[in-house]
This record gives sequence, C-alpha cells and structure tokens, in this order.
Amino acid sequence: MNNISFLKPFIIATESEIRKEILSNAGLECTYVSSNIDEEKIKKNFKFTNFYDLAIELASKKSLEISNKYKDTYVLGVDQICEFQNKVLNKPGNLENCKKTLSKLSGNTHQQNCGMAISYNNEIIWTSFDVAKLTMKVLSEKEIENYIKKDKPFKSCGAYKYELNGKDLFTEVKGSIFTIQGLDIESLIFYLRQNNFI
Repeated sequence: MNNISFLKPFIIATESEIRKEILSNAGLECTYVSSNIDEEKIKKNFKFTNFYDLAIELASKKSLEISNKYKDTYVLGVDQICEFQNKVLNKPGNLENCKKTLSKLSGNTHQQNCGMAISYNNEIIWTSFDVAKLTMKVLSEKEIENYIKKDKPFKSCGAYKYELNGKDLFTEVKGSIFTIQGLDIESLIFYLRQNNFI
C-alpha cells in the first residue's frame, strides 16, 4: 500500500499502539502526540444520558487538550467506551480485573462505542460515532485464565485484544472490526478525503 501524506498540519492525539497500527495499515503517515486528560474524572463528572455523548466528550477533550498546544493544526481525538448492561466497563489494569470483566461478559452481549473528534485552534470542527455489538461465548474460569495468559489485555477495553486472540472469544459480532479495536478508520478516511486533508 502506498503511504498517504497529510496536506494540512495534522496530529493524532493517542498513545494507543493498536490505533497507530490501524492508521499505519491504512497507509496514513501520522504525527502522534499523547493527551493527558483524566478520563476517569471526566466519566465521573460528565452527566450523560447515552454512550454516544460520553464517547464524543472524551474524544473532544483529548483533541482540545492537544489543540491548545499546537496552533493552526488539526487534531484528532479518539475514545472507546465498552458498555455492558448500561454501565461503562473501564480498562481492567490488572489480572484480577481482567478475570472479573471477562466473567461478566461471558455468555452476554456488550457494545464497543467509538467516538472521534477533530479540532482546530481550540474548536471542535467534526465528530463521528460508531458502535459494534459483540456476543461472547460462555467461558469457563480456565478458558478465561488461558486467554489472559495469551493476550495480557490489561489495558484493553473489555479486557480482550480483538486483533489477536480476542476475536475467538465471540459467537456473534455486528459492526466494524476497527470500531471494536478503537478507531473507526473508514469514517475517518472518508472525512479526510472529502475535505482534502489527504
């Protein structure tokens, strides 16, 4: 695949390796700068009625934080919300939380919500949202432990890495695999092409 260069100053506000991989596989030559917003504080304080609003809010905060530091530059912020039974499942962070999360999702359906926002000079100029629904197999405690050993998904939304062995945990998936992985690349590229960014 030929590399695609940006025609305007553009930054991706992420440190996520899987998002970088998705963008690289799409041929996009990107500049990355990590945002340092307090996601948990925003989730706690933001009064949302649906997960669309929360995903867009977090993506926008990430974008604006970097936009504040880089004048005359477009900044993409992205966020992913794992939703189960109308509650947010945070990244597990450790082995025990991974086990708890996968035990909850076992045999059930949950949603991965992906919000994206682009800002320019501290103003949001574009937002996008997509959702994927996933139904997980009924997993035994041993199967959960074996999976965690394989992928070590401690920093992953939903406690699985879909791009690795996580995809084998499901009986049904509705939606884009890119949304599941945390970046709706198809919608992003469509917007970038339509507005002469690439």
